[in-house]
Amino acid sequence: MKIIKILMVVFTLVSISSQGISGEKTISLAVLDWKPYAGEELENFGFGSKILTAAFNRVGYEVTFSFMPWVRAIKDTEIGIYDAVCYGYYSDKRAKIYALSNPFVESTLVFCKHKDSNISYHSLQDLKPYRIGIVRGYVNTVQFDAVEYLKKEEAGNETLNLKKLLNKRVDLILIDKFVAQYLINTIFYKNKSDFEFIVPPLKIHPLYVMFSRKVKDYERKLKDFNNGLEQIISDGTRIKILESYGFTEDKE
Repeated sequence: MKIIKILMVVFTLVSISSQGISGEKTISLAVLDWKPYAGEELENFGFGSKILTAAFNRVGYEVTFSFMPWVRAIKDTEIGIYDAVCYGYYSDKRAKIYALSNPFVESTLVFCKHKDSNISYHSLQDLKPYRIGIVRGYVNTVQFDAVEYLKKEEAGNETLNLKKLLNKRVDLILIDKFVAQYLINTIFYKNKSDFEFIVPPLKIHPLYVMFSRKVKDYERKLKDFNNGLEQIISDGTRIKILESYGFTEDKE
């Protein structure tokens, strides 16, 4: 009888422990070091990460961020190593591979030129003569990525593209405006006046959390995030976070 009682106690403790583990609400995010949206050494990992954390916290999740190159982030998330990958533009291909959240912030995609250049454009056809720096693995716009008549030169990240533009190794770069402003103000501040944005922006992209379809309960996690996001948008938390970092979103 004593042995049975002991076994029952052990079983109960194991059961409670298992429930505790399975009941934990955590989310693992693969994140590109994409300042000022996200950066391992930034306060709260950047303003975009703070928005994500606020939305997940609102519905009871603890969040972990793992920083890595973009190509690895999307591949590792696709196979289920991470719950989701952040800061993705929409594409039909991505929507088939991942479950996309509601957009949580916007990215203004602009062409940046050297001040010595007089480049302007009304359509992509106007840019045929120029070398355009882009980042390897990024989705830009459907039209831009599809056209073959443009001279696109890939680099590993935006910093390298800004260096190439400064040294006139490319004529233009395609870059997120917040990212460009951050990098120019922190890395290229001595040459700040050498960079100019071309108006209008090529595209204002909503940014999404892309959930892995290989992770258990991904649909519930997606639904929970969208719920938390709706709450922080409704009560003004999201816009307050954005403004606290000195940013406002452009409108097309």
